[in-house]
Amino acid sequence: MWSDLDDTSSGPAGLRRYLIHRDPGGSVDGVANYRLPWSPRIEEAGTLVVEGLHAASGDAYQAMWQLLLDFDLTRKVVAAPRPSDEPLRWMLDNPRAMRVTRQSDSLWIRLLDVQAALEARAYDSGGALVLGVESDPMCPGNEGSRRLDGGPDGAVCTRVTTAPDLVIDLQALGSLYLGGMSAALLASAGRIRGDRKSVSLLSLMFRTDPERFNTFVF
Repeated sequence: MWSDLDDTSSGPAGLRRYLIHRDPGGSVDGVANYRLPWSPRIEEAGTLVVEGLHAASGDAYQAMWQLLLDFDLTRKVVAAPRPSDEPLRWMLDNPRAMRVTRQSDSLWIRLLDVQAALEARAYDSGGALVLGVESDPMCPGNEGSRRLDGGPDGAVCTRVTTAPDLVIDLQALGSLYLGGMSAALLASAGRIRGDRKSVSLLSLMFRTDPERFNTFVF
């Protein structure tokens, strides 16, 4: 069940309208806001702009997109920012009709305490690896090898003196931390050094499905 609300803002950008989806029990499980801008140019008319859409369930996600894609006299729907693994593509009869016209990153991570950071998150796939950080001029305490034992219930990270399974730089570890990057891709770029089996295990442990997504740019 959805309801459509709008505020009093106007102008060429159009009214900002709000879409709320409720589950069968009446609880809100999805929200979206969008505009129907006015344009004097015929080639730009009929564009619906989705400024934000968030859903706590697959039913809410599908219902809101189905409504937004079915407005009368709408020829094009523009949405930003959206995650790179947007499920909408696979709702379409023609997945190629959805086009990515711009990509940018809006969240940067720099680990100041590798051991605390690795213990602060869970890992989709369980495993154990010895990770080595060769150099960190900003935080020298991050240098050295640590054994990471992680899984869905949490992780333990301890400093060790054994040779590392993988050597990784801080930039690569920051890219991996939220689960939105492939360890194999970083290894191919020279950011991670180690055998193929260890790289594969690292990728399985750190990846998340779906990928993490940050709506707000800061």
